[in-house]
Amino acid sequence: MLKFINRDTRDHSKESLAERRYHRVKGKSLKNILLDRFINNYGYDKGIVTANAIVENILTIIEQYYRYSDNSFIKHGQMVWHAVPIDEYPKKGKSIAQTKLKPIVLDIISDVDIEDMKTPMHHREIRIKKVERWTHQAYDQGALLTQLDLAVLLGVNEYTAGNYVREYQSLYNRPLPTRGNIQDMGRGQTHKNDIITMYLNGYLVPTICQRTKHSKDAVERYIRDFEAIRLLNNKFDDLNTISLITRLSKSVVQQYIYLIPQNN
Repeated sequence: MLKFINRDTRDHSKESLAERRYHRVKGKSLKNILLDRFINNYGYDKGIVTANAIVENILTIIEQYYRYSDNSFIKHGQMVWHAVPIDEYPKKGKSIAQTKLKPIVLDIISDVDIEDMKTPMHHREIRIKKVERWTHQAYDQGALLTQLDLAVLLGVNEYTAGNYVREYQSLYNRPLPTRGNIQDMGRGQTHKNDIITMYLNGYLVPTICQRTKHSKDAVERYIRDFEAIRLLNNKFDDLNTISLITRLSKSVVQQYIYLIPQNN
């Protein structure tokens, strides 16, 4: 006797598939697992609203008990990553093996990511949101992520990770707190040269932003630092003094001094 498979009558639109994926992933959270145990295994009969409040309270107590302030308690969707502290500046010949690192906690998959699954999004938009979140989380914990860090976390190459950083800065007109932006490493130095050279040649900030793909805030910061160092360089012949006044590293101060025209 032939057996016929029931016809699949489910909605297979992008929106419906995204909704089903969302519920599958959301169901894996510790909160939902505990809720299911309360309702279906522990014989709790006071309703899901009360059970939900109890579970929320339990999770808060667990986090407060284990985590304290050292990020030792890792929640679902988080991971520990080692990043360079904000006050660990680069030096010539200094390898990453000789550089101090500190453990930080990053939300690899956050509640926001899961909520975003309700609506189909382009992978580029998803990755840019992650880059924004991770760089700010690292900065808030006293560390800085490099483009290589972001590339490894995203599973892409450094060039692509750098494009995501620049695209974010172009879209929102504000820089991300990456190590390159904060400590002026790598391509940041080339950008600094380009920005100050155009500024000295009379280009206005909007034009510089357009040509260098930098945000208005970033360009104005470069110009403000340059002008401060140009003024102080006429008054002090001491790199340490200028560094202390501007709160910029001596290497960065020296980079700006090299850009001051000889006839200044």
